[in-house]
Amino acid sequence: MPKNTDNLKCRFAVVKVASRCNLNCTYCYVYNQGDNTYLTQPKVMSLEVVKSLIYRIKEHCLEHDIKTFTFIIHGGEPLLAPKSFYENLVATSNEILEGTGIKLRFTMQTNGVLLSKEWCELFNRLKISIGISIDGPELYNDMYRIYHSGKGSYHDIVKGIKLANEYSSVPVGVLSVINIDIEPEMLYDMYLSLDISSVDILLSDGNYENIPEKLALDLENNTTLHADWMIKIFDLWFNDTTNNLKIGYFERIMLSVLGYDVSADSMGNKNTDVLVIETNGDIESLDVLKICGDGFTKGDANVKISSFDDALQTPLAKTYQLSHKNLSPQCEKCDVKEICGGGYLPHRFSHDKSFDNPSIYCSNLIKLIVHIQNCIISNLPEEVIRDTMITKLDYGKQTESIS
Repeated sequence: MPKNTDNLKCRFAVVKVASRCNLNCTYCYVYNQGDNTYLTQPKVMSLEVVKSLIYRIKEHCLEHDIKTFTFIIHGGEPLLAPKSFYENLVATSNEILEGTGIKLRFTMQTNGVLLSKEWCELFNRLKISIGISIDGPELYNDMYRIYHSGKGSYHDIVKGIKLANEYSSVPVGVLSVINIDIEPEMLYDMYLSLDISSVDILLSDGNYENIPEKLALDLENNTTLHADWMIKIFDLWFNDTTNNLKIGYFERIMLSVLGYDVSADSMGNKNTDVLVIETNGDIESLDVLKICGDGFTKGDANVKISSFDDALQTPLAKTYQLSHKNLSPQCEKCDVKEICGGGYLPHRFSHDKSFDNPSIYCSNLIKLIVHIQNCIISNLPEEVIRDTMITKLDYGKQTESIS
């Protein structure tokens, strides 16, 4: 492998501890968008792979002077792994990293339906924080987040959220794939009623070869229904002074508008700093890139034989790591490129141009960012506006400049 000449780093590992799922979400990029490589994966990560992974994390952190590393427990559904797996994971990590000064932070993304008091108490003891996925009120969640039998998962997810609220020592956050058919007020009220601390939202996955149905209507009619929907949610949240709910997607845009550097896979101006570890130890760049084709993310790197530096030098890993810096010609002309970073890499793919495209959500992203920037400026003191030279933007002019 060539040396890491770009000085790329990994500070976050998305670790697929289980390769199967007890839900069958219709939009899932792992199981339902054409990639079948999960069938070759072991159902649960072995302790041997866990040990190799922790040694790779130690090696990489010492090489690059990384003091805090985030271990994102993922799947499939991570609660399909036994409780003993997590006991061994944390014990092994503590043993291997002892005396290094490296702090390993554990977080988990779960569908929540298997959560129990016992799970929550275990995670409290092991200091594993959890996030739970829910896509809206029952009618809308159960259109997509379903069991293999077709039964909806809403009531089981809400039960899991309530258990986590009661027994978890860390405030619970949720993750939602947006559905523009939901009334924004209804969704916002649901978040408040569940008494959660934070929300993050995701755009439906797709690319130029497979445009999501609702976005296809947007593009066909030259509308921005996704931006209009998100703007309504933003305004509800931004103008609500009665609660402390955090919405990460909006907060990252606001930080970027105010001049902060933001590192996130879907936006920002910095490297992504993420690698994905499959259940068998394979090191990949980004799991959502599975939507680009069966086996698209596969390479030769594995924690048993490859360092993170080696894995970061694969062409796909470099493309992902630098996705907010290597932009399409259209994106380079845009005034909000430092904020959106060209959008999420999987949403930029086409067979003819690979990733040399703007996001399929480009016009929607521009409209949302323009709205948030103008909203922030309207609430800043005049002297701050003068000192920072931040200016309001016009959506129409922005879209003209890149057309």
